[in-house]
Amino acid sequence: MRVLGVARVSTKEQATDAHFSFLSQRTRIADYAQTRGWELVDVIEYVQSGGSNRRELRDILRRVEADRIECVVVNELDRLARDMVSTMLFLEELQRVGCRFASVSDDLDLTTPDGELKMMMLAMFAHYFRRQLSRKVKGGQAERAKQGKRHGERPFGYQPAGDSWAIDSQESEVVQQVYQWYLHEQQGFRAIAKRLNETQVPGQKGRIGTWDARTIERMLRREVYAGDIIYQKWVQTTDREGHRHTQRQTPQIVRDSHPAIIDRETWNATQARLAVRQSLGHRPQHSPYLLSGLVSCGLCGAAMVVLRTGHRRPDGSRDPVYCCRAYHTKGACSTATKIPLDDLEHAVLGALRAELQQVQQHPTPDQIAHWLADDPAVAQAQRDRRQTEQRLQAIPGMLARAEEMTLQGVYTIDEYRSTKSRLQAEQARLQAALQQSLLLPVDAHAVSARLQSLVATFEEVLAGDPDVGRSWIQSLVERIRCHPGRHIEVTWRS
Repeated sequence: MRVLGVARVSTKEQATDAHFSFLSQRTRIADYAQTRGWELVDVIEYVQSGGSNRRELRDILRRVEADRIECVVVNELDRLARDMVSTMLFLEELQRVGCRFASVSDDLDLTTPDGELKMMMLAMFAHYFRRQLSRKVKGGQAERAKQGKRHGERPFGYQPAGDSWAIDSQESEVVQQVYQWYLHEQQGFRAIAKRLNETQVPGQKGRIGTWDARTIERMLRREVYAGDIIYQKWVQTTDREGHRHTQRQTPQIVRDSHPAIIDRETWNATQARLAVRQSLGHRPQHSPYLLSGLVSCGLCGAAMVVLRTGHRRPDGSRDPVYCCRAYHTKGACSTATKIPLDDLEHAVLGALRAELQQVQQHPTPDQIAHWLADDPAVAQAQRDRRQTEQRLQAIPGMLARAEEMTLQGVYTIDEYRSTKSRLQAEQARLQAALQQSLLLPVDAHAVSARLQSLVATFEEVLAGDPDVGRSWIQSLVERIRCHPGRHIEVTWRS
């Protein structure tokens, strides 16, 4: 049997002690293995006094698997680890990889039937202590989060400051730049990562060239950059077969627990664009076509796909056309309409230009609210309008309850008349205010300037990078439905 010895001392002084020295432990381990006819492959020596020795125990496990060790031998059980929990958890790991364990001074030999019974009992205790330890750790993390204290690994852009996070001046600029590129320049995850790597911006641990698409996506989704702490977002369960499953649950959020790198408005706009990207799926993000993922059949509702079955070009290739997927793959749709890709893009872009032009010349309140929703004055006017509408909807019910309470004798006739008169006066005042709010009292010059800027951005984006243009179109258009007769219906995103 191939065995591996483990010798540990608490201090460097103990290494020369007659009883605890490495030489003494090594000699007793070697004699123990020789009397049983085992092959002693090596003896690992390490010094560890306070704290955890998980790193050393992991090294032992790696040696066990690499050298095909069948048994680990120590001089005394407490030479393996400082606490019983770590010892039992390590013994459980040894059992998992098919390795046995023996202790010279404790008369513990897990290679025998009696030893196997002891191992089973130790495994039960190890399972109990592990569950208790996990519960305490999670409880401590949740309590710290409830109090608004930092927990978990350091987010890029922050540095520990007591129980909270403080903004790192250099890294926070990178975070703000990433949000700027994604939200305003319509850059994708991969393009942003490439840009950071090309400019040699250091990553999380100060290393160059470590940015990737997944890292950028996590940065854009993390609530910590808006000043919030989130915990209990995921829960792990174990089924009867011992398989672990991770499920998402409603998280607990502590708002404004530390300084924010990204303001709330930018954060919400970023999450809205991420939601649009997720609703479209992965494929449209990398498609060469401008309207990919947006076009559907107006007859059956299926997505429309691009086929190379149009007019033949001089080089022998064919023009791309949009065709109903249900018709093309299953014959399940009755329409065989095929719309040339260029014609559809021209029609959609023409509709978008006409919409923007009409908004510039004669904007309706709904159009202003739609295209300039991020303008503070417009947003406040919309909030006031919604509050007015909600109050108006509540007044008829309040009048009915006042009448019912009068019939039950709770209100006198005079009280009912007074309540009715007051509610009717409020109703008339709110209706007049609602009609006035339809005008959206915003600066006309500011609206015109914002719309001109939007049109200029639209034309600039379409003339530039196709990936950016596609992302920009996806942020404006929710759905394009192609009906028989090549009638095209465009629905803008709210």
